[in-house]
Amino acid sequence: MAAPASSSASLAAADSLCVFCGSSPGNDPAYAQLAGDVGRAIAQNGWRMVYGGGQKGLMGILADSALASNGQVLGVIPSVMTSSAPSGHPTDSSASKEGQGPSTQVHTHPNMHTEVVSSMHERKALMARESGRGFVGLPGGYGTFEEVLEMVTWSQLGIHNVPIVLPNVRDFWGPLEQLVQSAAKSGFITEKGLDLLYVLHQKEVDAEHGGDWGKATLAAVGKMEAKLRGRQGYWAWSSNGSTPSRPDFSSAATAISVRNLTYSFQPHLPASLHNINLTLPQGSRTLLIGANGAGKSTLLRLLAGKRLVSNKSGTPTPITVFDRDVFNSPPSGITYLGTEWAMNPVVRSDIVVDDFLNSVGGYRYKARRDRLLDLLDVDLDWHMHAISDGERRRVQLCMGLMAPWTVLLLDEVTVDLDVQVRSDLLAFLKEEAEERGATIVYATHIFDGLHDFPSHVVHMRLGEVVDESGPNAQAAPSLLWPPSDSDMQRLRSSSASAARDSKDGVLLNIALDWLRADRKLREEREAAAGDKGKQRGARKGLGKDAVVESDSEKFYTRYDYSQTVMR
Repeated sequence: MAAPASSSASLAAADSLCVFCGSSPGNDPAYAQLAGDVGRAIAQNGWRMVYGGGQKGLMGILADSALASNGQVLGVIPSVMTSSAPSGHPTDSSASKEGQGPSTQVHTHPNMHTEVVSSMHERKALMARESGRGFVGLPGGYGTFEEVLEMVTWSQLGIHNVPIVLPNVRDFWGPLEQLVQSAAKSGFITEKGLDLLYVLHQKEVDAEHGGDWGKATLAAVGKMEAKLRGRQGYWAWSSNGSTPSRPDFSSAATAISVRNLTYSFQPHLPASLHNINLTLPQGSRTLLIGANGAGKSTLLRLLAGKRLVSNKSGTPTPITVFDRDVFNSPPSGITYLGTEWAMNPVVRSDIVVDDFLNSVGGYRYKARRDRLLDLLDVDLDWHMHAISDGERRRVQLCMGLMAPWTVLLLDEVTVDLDVQVRSDLLAFLKEEAEERGATIVYATHIFDGLHDFPSHVVHMRLGEVVDESGPNAQAAPSLLWPPSDSDMQRLRSSSASAARDSKDGVLLNIALDWLRADRKLREEREAAAGDKGKQRGARKGLGKDAVVESDSEKFYTRYDYSQTVMR
């Protein structure tokens, strides 16, 4: 049975490294030594280890080693493997060595959490989703081969962009390396495709790490991270640069799912959100566009799990993030940044920025913290009560972004930033999405420099999501960005201003057209409702005879203190 999750076993996916390996020990002690070294190195590096959940063979050795070093471990195992082998499974024959070797007790350790899933496919998808640092392949059999090669394929397709390292102890992975080189010579794998796999050799381990395979493996992960930085999927390899590349998210995991969401702040109040359905893939950068009061902030807070959304009996949970109820069992790594933070009295008190950041764990993420300090131009010696609103906003962003996140929800938090800092921040966020597969949902009314940022655009109007996806949608009702030629033609055909825009102005002009149409629709609805008092503005169209003078108007008609003469 799966052990209950402990608070210490819940590091974010961004700080997790997945290891594929065999459930038998193999016939060479070097394999067991390698598994122990890698498990120990991951724990000592402060990362969580994700693996197949087994208790025997290299799996058990790997997990035991990580746990013995006070590491955190997530095991993912199909339900059929928690009790017995499937009928006819050749575990006791010479056809398979799977599941052999002494059992371990990893399932009883407080730092161990096991997720039981329904299928092998679900197992692999969850392991990949929880492993932002990438993958390591240790010796194993058919299952290990399949897992490693599928992760390489996903990297080639752009589903993720993370290291895949094969420690080649006793030349175990040598034949695979030869096969890959042969396929490249035969024209089946490109030169860029060869960069997707790092085979770690004994010579490098001895020369740079004194023979320690664990340290060498983590160093190889770091080298490959640097090598992959900025890489895009195969769709951009032959791009001539004339138009922005648009990733294919059709095979990506679903990061955010909203199903039939209707929400009211109080049961007796009208609904603020109406029947919202939205699906956003992992790695997407979604821009929320809508007028003030359209429901963007409410939706973002619900996605962050800040308010409970009750579902009717027998109906699915309305909001899930990576298939988990965002309020009752949220996954780790969700970060919400809104404008209300800066109004907190504690934030405006006499606290030194350095102490403030360390109080929320800045020392744990020194490299990311330091990069953000430079990018946002933050002075660690600032006192929070003595800085401007814009500088205080920079501190908020540094504090919120320095711990690696998997889902980022931004609600107007760039409004106080100067144009340079905002531009650099957007570039950083885009890099996070492309390199780590992080997912971003961003609500803003400022469109300068945004044309190349989003991968999806969502139009919100009067508490609803408007379907702007067009006939070739991959993730309705969002609009894939940049628009295809057919989508752009469709948008321009119904637009008053998009037809005249430049590349940088197309997003702004589309937004202007949407918002003008939204306002017209709202005014029509208000007029049709017959409640003239609820109409905004000067209440035009009521007619002179229909004007009813209020008590305040009567008073100020007679006693207008802005004039020098009392009437």
